[in-house]
Amino acid sequence: MKIDIYQSAKCGDKYLSVAKGTRVEALILPDSIDPDLLSLSPFKTRLEVETGKQHSALDQDDVIKQIEKVGYAMHGAKLTIELAPTVSS
Repeated sequence: MKIDIYQSAKCGDKYLSVAKGTRVEALILPDSIDPDLLSLSPFKTRLEVETGKQHSALDQDDVIKQIEKVGYAMHGAKLTIELAPTVSS
């Protein structure tokens, strides 16, 4: 499945993904949706996701399941880098 990913304009760790070519402004979103996902910016277009495959920043199985069920997927992505001093001997 090819998807388009949109990033929250309010919180860079929150994303909404839809099937390729879906107009996000035409989606009927529930009143309970995270308000951060009401203001979106395009992030990545035409990413190929496949069931059963690993992705470094995305749970592809979950995204596909959500899109098939409700027409969109809400998800996050966060990369954490830890730095620690090294001791020279």
